[in-house]
Amino acid sequence: MEPFQYQILEGIPFFRLTAWEKKYPHLVAGFSARVKERDNYQQNYALHVGENPEQVLDNRQKLSDALGMSLSSWTCGEQVHGVSIQEAKASDRGKGNRSRTDAFADTDGLLTDQENLLLAAYYADCVPLYFYSPDLEVVAVAHAGWKGTVGKIGPNMIEELVRRGANREQIEVAIGPSIGSCCYEVDENVINPLREALSKDPSEEIAKPTDKSHWRLDLKLANRELFRLAEIPDRNILVTSYCTSCEDSFFYSHRRDHGDTGRMVALIGKRNKS
Repeated sequence: MEPFQYQILEGIPFFRLTAWEKKYPHLVAGFSARVKERDNYQQNYALHVGENPEQVLDNRQKLSDALGMSLSSWTCGEQVHGVSIQEAKASDRGKGNRSRTDAFADTDGLLTDQENLLLAAYYADCVPLYFYSPDLEVVAVAHAGWKGTVGKIGPNMIEELVRRGANREQIEVAIGPSIGSCCYEVDENVINPLREALSKDPSEEIAKPTDKSHWRLDLKLANRELFRLAEIPDRNILVTSYCTSCEDSFFYSHRRDHGDTGRMVALIGKRNKS
């Protein structure tokens, strides 16, 4: 069953992570969408692309309102396709919400135990990874392109949660919309580091060879395998079926759009239970 469900929230297209929101009503989690007929930046949520920061801030404000969260809760990292993970504390609430200059520097993974703090990360083909530790009441998000994937940002986040006291058997993970193997061909510069990350050759389900030096790579399934190796139970791993390159009605795609495109946002946070 698809864990992300498309909805229109006060006129704004959005994929809610309903599989979690129904189970944990205090969670807010999902992935933004676009309307194909509009231009390539009208529903862009990132400040590092396009030329209209006022439009981006207006988009963020409207989506925050539609989700019942304030823009002041929106908290971001300065993504660099790395594996650095930072904790967002109460005093960090709102970092990067209006300017990249005060976002968490050089950070692709964020976690928090704070209520009313909305973690945000940006995508146009890379893999959004969502985390929830119900015993610690910690939420997290990570940005995993191929570099973040082979750098094990997903397993690193798991180990960070375990280090803080999370029960590995209870950690839940969701793998969101990204480019699929149908649209993503790579060479040995990607496959060799993936072999090292997995400590074995990837299965053909993950990386199907097209010739001796190229593969069709499914980054979503590569991350799922890395979570399995990190001893996360299969029952706790959700994987979307959406490909950001194929589904041009809903998603921006850096590869499909030759770099001239906006960014979706992955969001996760907790409302106040009281």
